[in-house]
Amino acid sequence: MEDMKENREMKAIIRILRFNPDIDEKPYYQDFELEFGSGTTILDCLINIKDDRDGSLTFRRSCRSGICGSCAVRINHRAMLACKTQAMDVVRDGVVLVEPLVHLRTIKDLVVDLEPFYNTIEQVHPWLITDHTLKEKEEAGTVTQADVELLGSVDDCIFCGACYSDCNVIDVDRSFLGPSAIAKSFRFTVDPRDSAGDERIRQLVEQGLYKCPVDQECEIACPKGLSLRRDIIEYLRCGAVTNEVGPMPAHKRLIMSVLDTGASVPVTTTQAVDEYPEYECDFHGIHELYIKKFEGEPVAEVVLFFGCIINRRQQDTAAAIINIFQHNNVAVHIPKKQVCCGSPFMRVGMRDAMKPFVTQNFEIFNTYAIHGVPHILTSCSGCNSTFRHDYPGLAREYGLDFDFQIVDVGEYMTMMEADGNLRLEDLKPVKMRAMYHYPCHIRASELDESIYVDLINKIPGLELVQVPSSGLCCGGGGGVRAAYPEVSDKLSIRRMEVAKEEGVDGLLTNCPFCILSFERGLELMRESGEPMEFGIFDFYKVFSKAFGEEVG
Repeated sequence: MEDMKENREMKAIIRILRFNPDIDEKPYYQDFELEFGSGTTILDCLINIKDDRDGSLTFRRSCRSGICGSCAVRINHRAMLACKTQAMDVVRDGVVLVEPLVHLRTIKDLVVDLEPFYNTIEQVHPWLITDHTLKEKEEAGTVTQADVELLGSVDDCIFCGACYSDCNVIDVDRSFLGPSAIAKSFRFTVDPRDSAGDERIRQLVEQGLYKCPVDQECEIACPKGLSLRRDIIEYLRCGAVTNEVGPMPAHKRLIMSVLDTGASVPVTTTQAVDEYPEYECDFHGIHELYIKKFEGEPVAEVVLFFGCIINRRQQDTAAAIINIFQHNNVAVHIPKKQVCCGSPFMRVGMRDAMKPFVTQNFEIFNTYAIHGVPHILTSCSGCNSTFRHDYPGLAREYGLDFDFQIVDVGEYMTMMEADGNLRLEDLKPVKMRAMYHYPCHIRASELDESIYVDLINKIPGLELVQVPSSGLCCGGGGGVRAAYPEVSDKLSIRRMEVAKEEGVDGLLTNCPFCILSFERGLELMRESGEPMEFGIFDFYKVFSKAFGEEVG
């Protein structure tokens, strides 16, 4: 494909999902072979087909400049604007798949009925609401430059419906408003001239503000690059807490557990940090484990932050991570007093309550960094995302130094490979046919899926089956599994069913929370009398096994 791009022209199949309800019993795919060059958009291809091949092909278009949003379609299973999508960039094995947006009735071919989408916008009353009983000066409100910037953060929305189409929650719960409606509500909630802000937030909570698993599929789909997760949804959740209409009761119980025990899950068995008493020591005032089982000097030293779930529920995963680094001559520091990263607080809008956890983690991490161990490795995708994106702002807010570097374990393994320190020649065959599940929090950390896919492909005997980025979610993030378990369960089961259709043994992932969600889904299916023969494989345990160190 790269060679074809350099030649600046290529041939490919444009595979379009066709459907005319007047004559067709069901949708069908039709292939059109086209030759095109660089600069050719998918909309150009559709126009070419309609003008020269099949005049009955139906689709919407108008501005051709990414302004009107009318040409939104699904390209390779993701919503995009046809006029902004370069054809050469989306060819996969000689084919580009073009389908109508989902969650909406198909009128004909690529044209869908957008009325349900527009109805969600109407539900949030997208206009200023003023209270005329107030005095004129009080009513007017003062719009500052900061207000203008905040309001402008959502003004780029063109109502194309791409985010609505790619929203995972709408797949299983059509009562959910969807990202665009929430963004429109945000626009008026933060407007100082609006007198219904508190009521808007209350209504949003009732309409499912906390149903979003913050998987960011809407952000990927958005042609205008709106920051829907952190700047809008999490902002509104903080507003819900301030106005005492959020979080949900289940979230409050979860937060109380974190405040009482220091972690998001209770201790049911021996914590991972308590399983190696022979390695306990002191590191400049930090009670820690220092594990170095190999002979000679280490090639590096790192700090391992397991996170609540691995430390308290998935101790075999902790052992596997230790094994991987010991096999590759990396010494590990494991602080005994690891506390919650604070992600549960951030995700449900209770950020003010997380300060003690943040300050304790900063004190530990900075101590390691100033004494020569700057790399803090996370094995939980949620922790990585929180440390990487939330902690810098919190450091400025709390006046804390930030001397350390946050690195995901898989990311660090890739760094080791680049330096020649990952002993890939020692990997033994692991017979398995699996599909990689890309955790949304890893994507939120701006770590590419290819990091983990490339590492997995290094294991002999492991066949990795990939599906074009489907964006399917485990359903467990953003507090959804706690407050709306039925939504979470439907999403996790759907994800596994889609993978199973590809004939794989199971899903392979590096997120402990995804693993919990999938295991719960499998248990529910067993209880319903329809068990699914399907495996959930831990990225770290599979790698440890490949290095000859099986755990569990």
